[in-house]
Amino acid sequence: MATQTEVGRLIDEYEQRDAIHIAIAPVVAHEKLFPGQDVGLVDGGKAGVCTKPIGIVDPFLKVPVFPDQRFFLFLYPNTITSLKHNWTHPAFETVKPDGLADISRQWIERFAVQHGETVDVIMDAAKDHLETGDYLCRGEKFEGEYVPDEFWHHYEIVTGQPTYGKGSNFFTCSC
Repeated sequence: MATQTEVGRLIDEYEQRDAIHIAIAPVVAHEKLFPGQDVGLVDGGKAGVCTKPIGIVDPFLKVPVFPDQRFFLFLYPNTITSLKHNWTHPAFETVKPDGLADISRQWIERFAVQHGETVDVIMDAAKDHLETGDYLCRGEKFEGEYVPDEFWHHYEIVTGQPTYGKGSNFFTCSC
């Protein structure tokens, strides 16, 4: 009996009803494709028939997909290299970070500038605070200053590391 439900294999009599995650990616068809057909990325990242398929055309479609139409590519089970509802897969490595990560990175950059620090200093201080409880001290510079909860929200998006509610004010003064 598998400890985690895996599709794409025959099962034994011990399997139970379950729900699963399936990694999907919005893609554009290179050629006419059919629901459930094995495809990969070809011709500038469009989906089409190839020698190294990475998934299948949305098996729930009731009609074929024609060239330049958009559809969901269902990636093969157990092939993604990370899962956080924002997965990674070797075929998609060149895709830029999503807009949310860019927005959060920009928020942290503004926060760092407002406090006269570099992004690296702020991110390192946040990481140290989470790991050791240490504070960032710059003499009297941070007197009355604090790190808002919003910082930790953006920190999690940029780093992909959950803070589990441990994030708090890591500024301190030497007063």
